[in-house]
Amino acid sequence: MRARWRSIPRAGRACALIALLNGVAWSLLIPPFQVPDEITHVYYVSYLAQTAKLPKVSKAPDLSQEENRLFDVTYFWNVIGQRRNRGPLTDVENGRLRAVERSRLDRVGQGDASVATGNPPLYYTLEAVPYWISPSHDLLDRMVLMRLLSALMSAGTVLAVYLFLRTLLPGTPWAWTVGALALVFQPTFGFMSGGINNDSLLWLTSAIVFLLLARTFRYGLSRGRAIALGLMCAAAVLSKLIFLGILPGVGLALVLLVLRAGSERRGEVLRNAGIAVACGAVPVAVYLGLAHFVWDRSLFNSGQISGTVGTSAHGTVGGALSFTWQLFLPRLPSMNHWFGVFPLHQIWFNGFIGRFGWVDYGYPGWVYTVAWDLGIVVVVLAAIGLARSAGALRRRWAELACYAAAVVGEMFLIGLVDYQSHITSQAPYEQARYLLPLAPLYAAVVALAARAGGRRFGPALGAALVMIALAHSVFGQLITLTRYYG
Repeated sequence: MRARWRSIPRAGRACALIALLNGVAWSLLIPPFQVPDEITHVYYVSYLAQTAKLPKVSKAPDLSQEENRLFDVTYFWNVIGQRRNRGPLTDVENGRLRAVERSRLDRVGQGDASVATGNPPLYYTLEAVPYWISPSHDLLDRMVLMRLLSALMSAGTVLAVYLFLRTLLPGTPWAWTVGALALVFQPTFGFMSGGINNDSLLWLTSAIVFLLLARTFRYGLSRGRAIALGLMCAAAVLSKLIFLGILPGVGLALVLLVLRAGSERRGEVLRNAGIAVACGAVPVAVYLGLAHFVWDRSLFNSGQISGTVGTSAHGTVGGALSFTWQLFLPRLPSMNHWFGVFPLHQIWFNGFIGRFGWVDYGYPGWVYTVAWDLGIVVVVLAAIGLARSAGALRRRWAELACYAAAVVGEMFLIGLVDYQSHITSQAPYEQARYLLPLAPLYAAVVALAARAGGRRFGPALGAALVMIALAHSVFGQLITLTRYYG
């Protein structure tokens, strides 16, 4: 392990360290429970750590007495959605908070973690470790260490992305750093890295899957890479079910790798592909068996992909396809109107630029306007960078097709879940963070945009893109500081 760590270029290790520090900075800046759904994720960890059981759906879900009292003294319900309201800032208010922490309040509750109940347990099992090793038994102190683990996961994600770019663009070492740092300073990524949310483990495992795919296409599907790919896919599914949208890309990769293998090696590659499938399927099958026969819960209950448990309803295939198309692409003339805005711009792009808290505050309007124009420039530059590598594109079409399948699959899954939410009048499933399992491809787009400048101007262009990202991130932190403490 020490030798492998030393084999990573210093720039990659530096990017991971910067990501860790950035995640810690966000974690200290964000008040408790002010990351989306953090209240339910914290309760899931607490319930699992206290009882060694997984949450179950109940008729009247309620969190523990400890959390509910902390919500009261931190003014949680008055702060979310109310940009003018602040949490406890005076000595008297903090005294009340400490008094609650000293009280012997129930930490178990009814065992229903609300929207987090249906999530697989891998992330929460890992978070139970800092929960128990915390020197203090106060929940807010435990949350500090739990948030630190999420920051560590973000650092691992950035390192995996750096190594992915190293494999994808082997001839341009400086571009690896540009793409990795662009992800580090992406405000939505940084903000979520500072909170307790299973997205952190999903992003880490997903980034490793992309890294393994890139290495497999470059070096071949060995038995070791097949085992690692299968286990990482299983870990990603057991982190958050939205990874299911990326599995078509992985499946297509295995098929293409078998087909492109020569007749002498095809049998070996086919066996290794089967090993990858088995390593991915067995852990999930074990969890399904335990969930059904031991824990009396199902991995695939209605709404659990989005983390929402609610009433199911049946739409139409045409309606789902039309809805999903319009969620990401311009509406075709033959389609019914589903949205009053252009979702690609207003929901996904603006959300990716930055919507913080419980998606209740963000940048001034002009920032999103400027960012949209800049985003178009980056995409054009990335296209130029691709065009300059036309020969490599032709040689690597199979690999690129797998990445495209992962993108389409993820968008399609998000669209189906959001369609179900719309027809059942539930909260919409439209947050830009759901696209961050594709973070390696975002970093690749930025790296390709920098490469459009060529050997002479490319490094300077890359440095400019990183500085814009850094300013973007710092601006987001200042807005957060003003939002909660100003």
